[in-house]
Amino acid sequence: MAYKNGVAFVFPGQGSQYVGMGEELLEAYPIVRETFGRANEILGVDYLETCLNGPVDKLNDTGNTQVCIYILSYAIYKIIEDTGFKPQVIAGHSLGEYSALSAANALKFSDGLQIVAKRAELMSKAAAKYPGRMLALLGADMRAVEDIVSDLSNRGTISVANYNCPGQIVVSVEAGLADLATDALSMSAAKKVVMLPVSGAFHSTMMQAAEDDFRAFLDGYIFLGADIPVVPNTLAHPVIDAVELRNALQTQISSSVKWQQSVEQMIGLGIKTFVEVGPGQVLSKIIKRIDKQVEVFATENPPLLAKAIDRLKKA
Repeated sequence: MAYKNGVAFVFPGQGSQYVGMGEELLEAYPIVRETFGRANEILGVDYLETCLNGPVDKLNDTGNTQVCIYILSYAIYKIIEDTGFKPQVIAGHSLGEYSALSAANALKFSDGLQIVAKRAELMSKAAAKYPGRMLALLGADMRAVEDIVSDLSNRGTISVANYNCPGQIVVSVEAGLADLATDALSMSAAKKVVMLPVSGAFHSTMMQAAEDDFRAFLDGYIFLGADIPVVPNTLAHPVIDAVELRNALQTQISSSVKWQQSVEQMIGLGIKTFVEVGPGQVLSKIIKRIDKQVEVFATENPPLLAKAIDRLKKA
C-alpha cells in the first residue's frame, strides 16, 4: 500500500483541552452545537458548558476531558466531511483513536461516545486506586530513558507511556516513585522533565484493572470494518479489519502509545500532509518534530480550519 500525494487526518488526545475550546467554531458552524446536543441527549450531561466555561479543574478531570475532546474532534471532522473530502489514512493519539474510529465509520458516534465515557470512568477509578504521575521528558535520549526506566522498575511501577517524537517521551510512574524518577531522568536522560496535568499514570500496568473491565464492556458494542485505514497506537500500521481494530483498542489503555512510529509509518507510505482534527495544536507540533518536510494544518478555530479546507481542495 502506498499513498501518492496523500493526506492523513490525526485526532488529538488528553492534554489538548483548554477552557473556551470550540467557542469560535460554535458560532460559525451549527453542526458543532448539534453534535454537543446529541451527546447531551445520550449521556445527559452538558459538556459544551464545560468546554466553554470550565473551570479548568473540571475540564481537566479525566471524566470530562476525554468526552469533551471526543465530541469536539468529531464535530470538526463532520465540518470537513461536508466538503466531500476524505483522507487516505487516519490516526488518533490515545483518546484520539476513538475519534479516528468514529470518523472512519468503524464505530458509531453514539457508541464511541458511550465507550469514551466508560473508558474515562474506569481510568479515573484506576488512577484513584493506584496513584501515579505522567512525566513528559523534553530533549530526551530514548535509549537512556529506557535504561533508567528498566533500572527503576526494580523499585516500583514505571514504564514508557508515549513515544511522541524525537526528543519527547512520556513516562508513567507510581506516585511514590515520581520524585526519584524525576531526579534520575533529569540528571542523565532528558534536558527537562515536566509533570503533566493528568489524574493518573495512563498507558501503564497501573491501568490494567481498568483495561480488564473495559475489555468486558466493549463486548456490548459492534465494530465495523473501517472505511478509511486507521493506524492504531499499539500497532503503528494501517488497519481496516474490525476484529483487529477492536483488539488494538482493548490493549491500548495499559500499552505504550507508538505515536512517532505511527507517523513515520504514514510518511513512509507517502503521506505528505497532516490535518490535526480537534482542539489545540499539540499533534501539529509533534509531527513537525518528526519530519519538518511534511505539511501540517490545525483546525481549532475558523481561520485555521478554513486554511486547512482550502489546502484539501487542492489535494
